[in-house]
Amino acid sequence: MKKYCFAAVKYCFLPFAVLAACYLLRIDALGWYYWHNNKQQDSGENLKLRDYQVMLDGRAIPGLTDASGLTYNTSTHTLFTVLNQSPYIVELSLDGQVLRRILVEGVGDMEAITYVADQRFVIADEGDNRLIEVEIPPYATVVQTRHFPQLKLGLDEDGNQNIEGVSWDSVNQRLLIVKEKNPKRLLEVRGFIEPLPSNPGNLSIVDLDRSKRAIGAMRDLSSVTYHDDSGHFLLLSDESRLIKEYDRQGRAVSAMALWKGFHGLRKHVPQAEGIAVGPDKRIYIMSEPNLLYVFRPIKRT
Repeated sequence: MKKYCFAAVKYCFLPFAVLAACYLLRIDALGWYYWHNNKQQDSGENLKLRDYQVMLDGRAIPGLTDASGLTYNTSTHTLFTVLNQSPYIVELSLDGQVLRRILVEGVGDMEAITYVADQRFVIADEGDNRLIEVEIPPYATVVQTRHFPQLKLGLDEDGNQNIEGVSWDSVNQRLLIVKEKNPKRLLEVRGFIEPLPSNPGNLSIVDLDRSKRAIGAMRDLSSVTYHDDSGHFLLLSDESRLIKEYDRQGRAVSAMALWKGFHGLRKHVPQAEGIAVGPDKRIYIMSEPNLLYVFRPIKRT
């Protein structure tokens, strides 16, 4: 009888042991991946994402639903986000206070926004793969898009996995665009905002990662932001819960995990959809439906 009881206990315990081992192996795999992406050759230009600490840990912003995309306005030192199920742009203070809601007429499903200069922004309408350059004057509460420049990109026609992120690179006068998945794509668009000096008025759209080496390890692409001072850009993955920094040559140089316990986070960042970097190198993350995260660089002792 004891023999059969022991066998029963052993076989009952076995699934739990397997689950525990899988969990530990997963943590080890994530830890290895995180370490691997932070051991690249370092330079003074790198943002060094491993050295960031959360200072605003998922502040819920009342009245926001399905917030997606984020940009830092260097003129007003405020944040702008878009609502992807409602035609609104929302201006926020750096700690997540709602300053203004702007009705956008003529859009279907906004997913991304980037600040260009003065009062100029580019928004991305995912439903029809469209970029729209708009002007948002101070105190404006309505923007009509039909009179502004627009560009429809010939991406794969999948209504919910198209343009997910856009960022203006003022140094190289280009837009960086990410497509979410199936397949993931990182594109460069020149000539839509500023004509090419050598070829005025001509439009250029280039796939920056044809080999998929840079973006292959990320399960999806949910946003992109360019950092002018370093010349580097950051890619955000919601499904991987990861930010990766890339240098001018497109090489990964550092990473930040958006997992519970990393960088002071109390919980996993649930659905990171927008990313922006401020002049002081602070990183802002918008997570659907309405959570704002702020990370600041810290000095290692």
